[in-house]
Amino acid sequence: MATTTGNGTDTSALFGLLTETLKRMELAMMAMASQHPPNWRKPLSDYGGNWVSRVGAHEIKRDPYGPTVVWWMGHYYLRRCGSNPKYGAAIWFSRRVGSGEDGESGYVRLITFSQESPPAGVEPLPDYVVKALGY
Repeated sequence: MATTTGNGTDTSALFGLLTETLKRMELAMMAMASQHPPNWRKPLSDYGGNWVSRVGAHEIKRDPYGPTVVWWMGHYYLRRCGSNPKYGAAIWFSRRVGSGEDGESGYVRLITFSQESPPAGVEPLPDYVVKALGY
């Protein structure tokens, strides 16, 4: 026997409709998220932890230091790191999203791990910037 609401609507049919609608909304949100990954920011010390499953990703490959390839929302993200020590130690996972008008490849980041404190060696402001600030 089907249960009905006060206005005669079958609640099981209504529940089924709501469930289907929520599933469609979830798929739409996942599709949007896959095109615009969040670029979460975490301290470098979190890289060694179990961050992959916490962000809903799957580890595909790893080396002795941690994951090298992860899969998130239908895309593979590769581990990258900076080569300029002036900006501090950083590791991020990114994927290529095509080329711009200038022919340069575009990338989006899933997550970035960087040093908790700013790196040393801040450069002084150039004279033209100081003048533009009104000093």
